[in-house]
Amino acid sequence: MAIQAQLYSENLGFPLGVSQDLMENNSCGFNQFSFNPQQQQYYDYPQQHQQLQNLYQKDNQNLMQFVPTYNSSSAQTMPTFSQSLTSQLEKQNIEINRFLSLQNERLRLTLQEQRKKQMALILRKYESKAQYLLKQKDEEIAKAANRTTELQDFSKRMEIEKQTWQRMAIEKEAMVMSLNNTIEQLKESACSSTNRGTAEDVESSCHVAEEDKTEQQYGHQMMMMMCKSCNSRKSCMIFLPCRHLCSCKYCDTFLHSCPVCNMLKKASIEALI
Repeated sequence: MAIQAQLYSENLGFPLGVSQDLMENNSCGFNQFSFNPQQQQYYDYPQQHQQLQNLYQKDNQNLMQFVPTYNSSSAQTMPTFSQSLTSQLEKQNIEINRFLSLQNERLRLTLQEQRKKQMALILRKYESKAQYLLKQKDEEIAKAANRTTELQDFSKRMEIEKQTWQRMAIEKEAMVMSLNNTIEQLKESACSSTNRGTAEDVESSCHVAEEDKTEQQYGHQMMMMMCKSCNSRKSCMIFLPCRHLCSCKYCDTFLHSCPVCNMLKKASIEALI
């Protein structure tokens, strides 16, 4: 029985010879190191390891004292002690597994919380960048809208000014035709009011004077209507903003300033003459 007890103690890794104070403290004093679920977060591994080493040395000393006095009565208590030791080990295994499960759950929750914080930080960072880019795009859209409005207003003003110049050109053309008709009527009335002999002299002199005057006016008008760039074609383009009728349609594409006043050309309108 002594040999069987010694082999059993070697297989378990614990000494069988224990002191009286260890037997009183729940079979070999394992309650000192059993896990308490309420105190697991304050558990200190290095300190317990040192205590286990001290306990192991103390039990070995007690075992050396116990071996010479070992008898049959102590052998009878071995089954009870083995059962108590086995139940205590099973209890400690259950508590260790429970402790590990609790620590795993805490670690999982901690990692999950850290991941949520990191995701929130990343979202805030990219949200600020997105807001900045959206603000820039809104400003660009507002500038483009203002520019479009300005161009539309300018186009409307140019259209109105074009219509005004066309109307003025038509009025000037009608005025020229009216003056020509008046001149013809005056010539006819002046020639018919004189007698025959004198009328011929007067008519000839009047006719010559009127022809000279008409030719001068016509020549002046023709000079005014000639293109100031090529001097060969009729002027039909009005330059803006100086409003000079000074170029033909062909020369208008090559001129960047008015040939009369040298003002920079911003636009040109064709006059219907």
